Amino acid sequence: MDSNANILANLRKAIPELFEPNWRLWSFIVILTFAIVSLFVFPVKEYKGLIDPFYSPTILVVPIAGLFRLTCYAYRKDYYRHIFNHPQSCAADERMDNATRGYSGETTLFAFNNLHRYLLYAGIALLPFFYYDFYVSVTYFGGFVLRFASVLILLNALLLTLWVLSCHAFRHLFAGGNVKCYDCALKPKARKGFFNFQSMLNKRHEQWAFISLVVIVLVDLYLRALAAGWPVDFRIFQVI
Repeated sequence: MDSNANILANLRKAIPELFEPNWRLWSFIVILTFAIVSLFVFPVKEYKGLIDPFYSPTILVVPIAGLFRLTCYAYRKDYYRHIFNHPQSCAADERMDNATRGYSGETTLFAFNNLHRYLLYAGIALLPFFYYDFYVSVTYFGGFVLRFASVLILLNALLLTLWVLSCHAFRHLFAGGNVKCYDCALKPKARKGFFNFQSMLNKRHEQWAFISLVVIVLVDLYLRALAAGWPVDFRIFQVI
């Protein structure tokens, strides 16, 4: 057992961490590449009131959302630690996390991560468009028609909302994370309650980041299938 453990430990040290599995970082890179290629090489038009999330509200969504995710704490932790091996959460001499190596977080090249708080405003501004897409999808035929595709569009909007609202920068800017004294703030009980609620969401921020990313692609693929003529859509409820 000890010899096998030593072999695995030596093998792990021999493999550069750049090539080790990191589901969130590499899935983001793959999906972002897929989104860019799909937008320019295989564009999909609106299909019977169904708008692809990559095109809502405009093609600018992809670079804005991409930068917002890239500078997100959930993702920056991945490339800080996974690719550049620093800073670690605890001392690890084999990775040079000691007094001889200065902090390399939001400094030099990584100073661009400070744009995250500004990209948050853009992320918030984009959210209503995804809900508007849901509205268009259920009113396209007149009256109210709830299709399976509409449910997916709404699910995508809700997951993106959870990801944005659980953001660390959102907590600091809007939920009272920058308040030193709640009793001194305006409506302290309400603000502290909102902070506690946002903190609950924040505990799952990394999960919301990954799930919302995957769902965007699944919705995109589903709408592409419909546009290609696949009979995979059906009506759940309608009032016309």
